[in-house]
Amino acid sequence: MSVTTGIERPFSSAGLNAIGENYRAPAVASAVPVQSTVPLFAVGTTPLTTVTATIHCASIVLPQSQPISRIVLCPTVAGTVTGFWVALLDAALIARAVSANTTTVSTGYFAQSVLPASAIPFTTWYAGLWYIAVGTVSTVAPQIAAQAALPTVAAASGPPVYCGTSATAATTTPPIVGAQLGALTGVASNEFYAAVSAT
Repeated sequence: MSVTTGIERPFSSAGLNAIGENYRAPAVASAVPVQSTVPLFAVGTTPLTTVTATIHCASIVLPQSQPISRIVLCPTVAGTVTGFWVALLDAALIARAVSANTTTVSTGYFAQSVLPASAIPFTTWYAGLWYIAVGTVSTVAPQIAAQAALPTVAAASGPPVYCGTSATAATTTPPIVGAQLGALTGVASNEFYAAVSAT
């Protein structure tokens, strides 16, 4: 771990998204991302089209002791939803921070709070692999900015699975904190953009 210009940079190798001092957020940003599943500049022109009653998951590498209060997505099509929520899962697929369900999705920069009732941000206790989960129930599918599909399903399937869908079905009720979601199945096109924010 190195410190440059006063901002911690926990990751610097290729393939890991180290925002560090290279990220310049607008002063008015309500949720400044500190780490993301894929770099925003890697997002392609083909978004992930969500599937109703499905939990889509993408891996994210997080440092230890990272507070998280919001998860940010970039929907490109809002769709028509009765269920839309996000969650942070640990490597064992246990929900550690979960948003409320929403029935309105905004395109562009879409931040959802994952603060519990105590308003104390969740803090990671290990450095390494975590997952961002997106659950949807829709009549018109929301689409989320994503990088180009991986060349094969095997590339997404690991182990560990880098992106895919959970065996647990999505409903309009988000999972409770501490619930373990079902096993992941790799999906080559599921590496969507999601970021975590401490604010």
